[in-house]
Amino acid sequence: MMNIRDYFLINKTKKVNKIKILDLLGFESDTLIEASSYSEEATEVVEELNQETFETLLNNTEEIYVQKSSIESIIANTTEPTNVADLTPTDTFNPLNITEQIQRVWSDLESRRKWVLPAFISISMVFVLTIATNTYLNYMSNQEAVVEEAAVVTNNSNELVGLLPNLIEVSTNTFYSKYDVSNASANLQQIESSLLQYQNNLQSRSDISDISTVKANLDNIFTLVNELDLVLSYRISISEVLIYGDLPTEEDSIDIEEITNNLSNVIAQSKVNIASLPDINEFENHKSLVKDAVTAAENLHGRYLGALRNNEYDVAQSISQAILLNKETETRAFKNALLEFKEKSLSNYTNFDNLP
Repeated sequence: MMNIRDYFLINKTKKVNKIKILDLLGFESDTLIEASSYSEEATEVVEELNQETFETLLNNTEEIYVQKSSIESIIANTTEPTNVADLTPTDTFNPLNITEQIQRVWSDLESRRKWVLPAFISISMVFVLTIATNTYLNYMSNQEAVVEEAAVVTNNSNELVGLLPNLIEVSTNTFYSKYDVSNASANLQQIESSLLQYQNNLQSRSDISDISTVKANLDNIFTLVNELDLVLSYRISISEVLIYGDLPTEEDSIDIEEITNNLSNVIAQSKVNIASLPDINEFENHKSLVKDAVTAAENLHGRYLGALRNNEYDVAQSISQAILLNKETETRAFKNALLEFKEKSLSNYTNFDNLP
């Protein structure tokens, strides 16, 4: 049953709070409050109790141990602040700590974003600029090396090309010996090697505006060098064609067997060298003449040996002169071919330009 203290507390509270207290005590608040009889009785009791003194109430009532009502405990529990940390163990789940960590990480990311992105962009720009600078410097260094090498090769090539008139003279003049012709051939190989090096460097030259003109001039020089090389080879081969020693016609100096061997060697050596003669336009007529001269020489050799065996020395002397005349005819045709080639080569040389 409700004690007197609870009753006083309920009657002293406001109507709104009274309803809440009754709800907590398990009563139907709407029914109790709306009942008029309960309200009138409660009002009378309160008035009577108010008229009596506190001492009278103590004398008329028995000493009762008032246990702390559930209303006070509920009020105390509702009024006292609750600590979430006391109710929720930190070792199981603490959403506040997780939220704070997320906020802390996010704030760290936000603070780092302000300098990470600019730093990344700056490092990237420095890296790209370094690569571009190194590439440009390497390119310029390579270009300088190419230009320096090209200058050396160009000067060397122009100096060697200046030797071509002398080589043309040696190649087309029968006055020069086989030794001079061999030296001219070696010099010509040196010129060709220098021109090939110049041609290779020409592919990487950027200081020449009109490369097509330079290539055309270089091709003309190569053409002359190749033709001179062929003429020198022709000179070396023809120098072993129909080369005679003495053709004796007197009885005391005649050795038929030795003369026969010598003439056989001349014909054999001539045929071998004729087969190795290169094809040159200016020497086509001479080449045909040489073949005919060898055939005629072979016939004259037989007649010469026959006259010696028959002791017809006057006939042998006439045939020996015919053999030498056959060789002289071939020599004059060869000189004419050399002269024609010389005039054409010198004319072509005057049209050459200095290599840039």
